[in-house]
Amino acid sequence: MIQTTIIPKVFKLIVYFIGLNILSLGTVFFTVCHLGASPLVSLPLAISTILPITLGQSTTSLFAFFVLVQIILKKNFEWKIISQFIVAFLFGNIVDFYNTTIGLKHLVLTFIAFKIIVLLLANILTAIGVVTMIRANFILNPPDGLVNVISEKTGNSFGRTKVFFDLIMILSTLALSILFVGNISIIGIGTLVAVILVGNLVSFCNKVFKRYVPIKSDNKSN
Repeated sequence: MIQTTIIPKVFKLIVYFIGLNILSLGTVFFTVCHLGASPLVSLPLAISTILPITLGQSTTSLFAFFVLVQIILKKNFEWKIISQFIVAFLFGNIVDFYNTTIGLKHLVLTFIAFKIIVLLLANILTAIGVVTMIRANFILNPPDGLVNVISEKTGNSFGRTKVFFDLIMILSTLALSILFVGNISIIGIGTLVAVILVGNLVSFCNKVFKRYVPIKSDNKSN
């Protein structure tokens, strides 16, 4: 009984935590390359630029807001939504661990080739992190949780809702940047690359991971 229930759940938790770390590292790399942040990173980065808070604290606050919006839209307190507060807290702290504690934010890339390499690495890590968390089938991260709820409420597909959500993130970042920063450097070619590349990488990685991390359907097979 222990082997068929507890161990798989622990394994899922480990896989999920690994994915959370990979996604956090991808988030930080988007800020390191200075070519433009992905939609997911852009708004927290803009907020942390305006306010005296870290990128991780900004991310946690924004993700917590996404959870609150889900609660309002669903009009009840579902555990699968409430638990996203934990993800928001962990994700923000892991981002700050890589960005501040390890000091990746102090990494200066002087050559455009290095910036491009880090940008590509950021996209790859983001995709791997997302797929790893999906395969763990544990808790949705708050942005995807909100997209999922909006998709259910509007009747639109998750993919179409995600595109709309990313557009709102980018427009919000542009508005804050123009009003409070005076430039739009947070949005750049890297943002466009992320919009085009991450989704395709997620699809590719998901096909590969189904063969090597087949844990999403454990409950059905047991």
